Amino acid sequence: CSQCENFGPILMNPNSNKEVYDILNNAIVEMKADGTLDSLIENELKSYINSDSEAKDLPKFDGARTIKIGVTGDLPPMDFVAANGKAAGFNIALLTEIANRAKVNFEIVQIDNAARATALSTGKVDAVFWTRNAICTACGGESAEMVEGTLVTESYFSDASTFIMLKPEK
Repeated sequence: CSQCENFGPILMNPNSNKEVYDILNNAIVEMKADGTLDSLIENELKSYINSDSEAKDLPKFDGARTIKIGVTGDLPPMDFVAANGKAAGFNIALLTEIANRAKVNFEIVQIDNAARATALSTGKVDAVFWTRNAICTACGGESAEMVEGTLVTESYFSDASTFIMLKPEK
């Protein structure tokens, strides 16, 4: 049973990516504490749900570290490819806020959903910006899309899932 899904960035190889983990996790924790995350969910996420919002460019900081983020583009409104071919969705809005707080650059790398673990383990990307950790509050069950040796940041979004089944015809 998975009625609730929590989304959070995941990183492979904790030793080499601890700094990236700290940047992402600390920003998410701060944004939860100061209300920025709730504001982004209320304003940005709803704008992607209610319209065909265009992709926004991420901020760039001269001389700053660049972190490669893998996106699949197949989880609208969280993560999708806009009509102009750029990565878009709530995760890009969230990355914009993290970039502005941490003064880092993000490079978006589109990857296939099935290639997330390979992209992480080979260093093609530093992080994949969503994973679903299903935690059912009704039954206490839990499952996660994780590979051994990954770090998972604090969840940045939770959503209730509803499963509908058609009654078989007699």
